Amino acid sequence: MDPYAQEVVPHIQPTGTGCIAAYTHKHGTGKLPIPLADGRTFTLDLDELPRPDSEADAR
Repeated sequence: MDPYAQEVVPHIQPTGTGCIAAYTHKHGTGKLPIPLADGRTFTLDLDELPRPDSEADAR
């Protein structure tokens, strides 16, 4: 997760040497289902991700 770029890049389809795919999703674009290795699905709410404090950005 990169709060400054307001992006999430989940790496999926793991292999023994890394991951086959990675997709960029912007913050604030709804819910992102992420399939887990055990068959379950984790849902990441992209609307609820923290954003940098605007006051801290001004420093």
